Parts: sequence; C-alpha cells; structure tokens
Amino acid sequence: MPEEAKEEKSKFAGYAGEIVEILPQRTGMFGSVIQAMVKILEGHDKGRVIRRNFVGFIKKGDIVRLPDTTREDKPIVVK
Repeated sequence: MPEEAKEEKSKFAGYAGEIVEILPQRTGMFGSVIQAMVKILEGHDKGRVIRRNFVGFIKKGDIVRLPDTTREDKPIVVK
C-alpha cells in the first residue's frame, strides 16, 4: 500500500477522547456495558464532554478512539 494511502486512511480513523469520569451504573444483558464521560481531544468538537458506552476494561485517564463525536448516548435510568 502506498504511503499516501496509509496516511489518508489513518486520518479518518476517528477522534481521540480522554475518559474523564466513569459513571457507576452499568447496562447490557450481563452488566458488561460501562458508561463514561469522554472529553474530545481533536476535531471540530474539541473540548466538548460527551457520554459514551464502552464494553471492556476502561479507567479514568484512558485515551480512546471514537468513530464520531456527534452522537451521545442516553443516560442509564435505574428503576
């Protein structure tokens, strides 16, 4: 693959975000989905904090790649 194509492909790989807070509620069939507040580090929404769902191990301070920054997940409502 030519170098220009590799650079162009990685440019659209998503946006970097930092986990600033992990919320205590979990969701999913077995409680495997964790909700966290993520601060966007690059792109047109830089500095914005959004709520996103994650599956797997995350901790405060982790850097994650988000496919888009326009979508925000709904808060988990505990009944």
